[in-house]
Amino acid sequence: MKHYQVIAHTGCEGTPYNSVESCEAGFEAGADVLEVDVRSSKDGVAVLFHDDEPNSSLFTCEEWRAAGHDPVEKLETVLRLFLGKPVAFNLDLKTVEAYEAAAAVVDALGAWSQVYFTGVTDHLAQGPRAKHVVWNVPHIPEDMPDEAYEADVRRYCEQAKQAGFAGLNAHYNSCRSTLVEHAKRHGLLVWIYTLPANEALFRSYVEMGVDGLSVVDPSFFTGMPKDGASEVVHVR
Repeated sequence: MKHYQVIAHTGCEGTPYNSVESCEAGFEAGADVLEVDVRSSKDGVAVLFHDDEPNSSLFTCEEWRAAGHDPVEKLETVLRLFLGKPVAFNLDLKTVEAYEAAAAVVDALGAWSQVYFTGVTDHLAQGPRAKHVVWNVPHIPEDMPDEAYEADVRRYCEQAKQAGFAGLNAHYNSCRSTLVEHAKRHGLLVWIYTLPANEALFRSYVEMGVDGLSVVDPSFFTGMPKDGASEVVHVR
C-alpha cells in the first residue's frame, strides 16, 4: 500500500476555491485529503474563505449576503457531505477565531477522526487538539546552506514534537531529505504544498518519504501507476 496521501488543494480540478464543487472534485479524483480555507463570521460561524479583504469577521452570514459579497460556503455543509467517507480534511485556519468556529462544527458532527489543521495553529500547542495540527514550517530559503538548514529543521522538529503536533507542513521547495529524516525520528508527518503537475517531481518526494502532497490536479497523480492500493490514515 502506498504510504503517502494526495491532498486536493482547494480549487482543484479547475473548480471554484472553497466550494462544495472543489471538495467533490477532489474526492472523485481519488484524493485522500481535501483542503479548505476557514475563517469565522461575526456570529462565530465557520465559513470557507481565504482572503482578509473583505473581512468575513465583520459580517454575519446574512449581513455578508446583504452587503453584496459572493456567497460563502459553511464548513458544516462540506463536512456533513463527507462525514464517515474514506477521506480526511485539511482545515487551513486563517485566524485564531477560525479554530473555535471550526472546532464547534467538528464537535457537533463528531468528525475529529477526519480532521487536520494547518495555518494559524500555534495557539493549539500542548492543547487537547494539538495532535490534529500539521504545523506550518517557517519559510526556509531554497539556497540555505545544508548545515544551517539542518539546524533549523532540527529545531522545528523539536518544537513540533514538544507542542504535541502531528507533523510539519512545508513548501515543497523547502523540503529536503534532511527534513523528512529528522521528522521521522520525532514521529512526525511531513506534508508539502503545492506541488505542480510533474510526475518526476512527485515521485522524488514520494521516494523521499513525504507523507502528504498537496496538489491542484489530484486526478493527474491518482491516475499514475503505483504499487498497492490507496490507504487513508485518519487522525486518532
